[in-house]
Amino acid sequence: MLRVTGIIRKSFIGVSMLVFGGVVSAQAQDLNSALNMTYQEQFEAADNAFSALSAKEPANGKYFYYSGENQLASYAIDPTNIPFENIAKKAVERFNKGISANANEPLNYVGLGKVALMQNNKTVADENFAKAQTFLPAKKVKSPLTKPEQATLLVRLAEAYVTIGSKDSALVLGFLRRAESIDNKNPEIYLVRGDYWIDVFNNGSRAAENYKRSQDFSPNSTRARVRLGQLYTRIRSYQDALGYYQEALTIDPSFAPAYLELGFLYAKTNQPEESKKNFKKYLDLSSSNIAAKRRYANMLIQTEDYQGAIAQIKQILAMDSTTYNDLNRALAYSYFEEKQYAQAKYYISKFIANAPAEKITSKDYAYDGRIMVKNGQDSLGIISLTKAFALDSTNIDLLSEIATLYTKNKKAQNAGDTYKLKIKLTNGGVNDYYKMGRAYFDAKNWTEADSAFAKVNRMSVDFEPAYLFRARVYSNLDPDTKEGLAKPFYEKLLEKANLDATKYSKDILEAYNYLGYYYLVNKNYCESISYWDKIVTLDPTNENAASALKDLKPRCPEFKTANQKPQ
Repeated sequence: MLRVTGIIRKSFIGVSMLVFGGVVSAQAQDLNSALNMTYQEQFEAADNAFSALSAKEPANGKYFYYSGENQLASYAIDPTNIPFENIAKKAVERFNKGISANANEPLNYVGLGKVALMQNNKTVADENFAKAQTFLPAKKVKSPLTKPEQATLLVRLAEAYVTIGSKDSALVLGFLRRAESIDNKNPEIYLVRGDYWIDVFNNGSRAAENYKRSQDFSPNSTRARVRLGQLYTRIRSYQDALGYYQEALTIDPSFAPAYLELGFLYAKTNQPEESKKNFKKYLDLSSSNIAAKRRYANMLIQTEDYQGAIAQIKQILAMDSTTYNDLNRALAYSYFEEKQYAQAKYYISKFIANAPAEKITSKDYAYDGRIMVKNGQDSLGIISLTKAFALDSTNIDLLSEIATLYTKNKKAQNAGDTYKLKIKLTNGGVNDYYKMGRAYFDAKNWTEADSAFAKVNRMSVDFEPAYLFRARVYSNLDPDTKEGLAKPFYEKLLEKANLDATKYSKDILEAYNYLGYYYLVNKNYCESISYWDKIVTLDPTNENAASALKDLKPRCPEFKTANQKPQ
């Protein structure tokens, strides 16, 4: 199981070993330039720079190490981008080349150990870390490394364990304390220690203390300031965070990660235009970085600029149409929101066809289902929405969508069963029980329908529609109306409906019609007449009621007497 801590976005590598006694060599300057590309998140450009340096000095193992770390850094900032296995393969290749070039460069063993840790292979990790530590001073054994190089090696060992979120503080802090005893002014020590406290133990105060100490030893450090800004953003101290990001940009106006973090900050504080502006600046400074383009596209989606996102994503796919399958998903989502359903269908189908099963989320299937529905494929939509619910049974709204589609497609029993499941999972409300009852009613499942409507009556005694449908249920169970099974429910309906006779006029007429017919069947003609009269009062044009009255009045003694001629 791969685990990479990512609470605070950061690059993995440091440059402290490049400065000796305040003198920076030309070699170091070249390396610093390449490293700065990594810090600026220009990973493709950095990779090319390290390759050029290695070609110039093939025996310098450090170049291969930093090239491998550049690969890992590209993964760390966007772990959804490419499978880690692909990145790990490239990094390991570089570390092994570094060992072949110079077996006395211990950093490449650290790199191999770090990848092994990230792949949960502790045995291989331990083997490589042990080889790296043979270059450190021991009893009566002098190290071939300078003291700054020794300190850096220890920092990188600690950082490898921080990357996987190791809680072995004795080990991690032990490496850092040993590094501090050798070179206590190395700012990387305190950056890594700060990362450890916040990423692994969520201790913001200790993290801030160490980031500030790193800043003390490197006053122009943009990275320490960005770390502090990220920390304060995390605790929603946005004004403090803003100050640190602005300080970083005062030092280096081209430091791309600061613009990225400002983009996130403004997004969190509901300032979409400022967010977009800073993301765009980040993109401009990291133009060769596909991850930057991806982030910008995601930001455009978050700010509902779907057309902009579509254009950005298509630029990336034009560069590499096979690696970034997840962008087909983002295109599908964006086209759906733009109501371009044919395009949405094309890209969601492409994503699902090419994605490993474990990479397809509930949200993906939900979008796929809705897209199918919009394209007139309700049956396929139901299948995908059902898959979405299977992956996330907490998303109860999916059941409502599925049930609605079953109802639309006249699959009433399925609709009822779906509402029943929803109620089972949520205890259900009046509306859920009513919809379930309606579905079972349409399915002619009278038992389930009556049970649902009865529950509605208990939950809401004035909910008139439930009385109406209970009456209809029992009317269907007594098609000849002789038993009068529906009679008490129509009577209850009238009690409730007459509270708002205008709203429920049709239901009232239905109840009068049933009761008039019930009394007719049971030869209580006078009582029957009273209900047909009520119908005529409400609807003078009702021919059925008029016909009934004409037929029944001669049979009612009261009317016979009233109409008898005097002798």
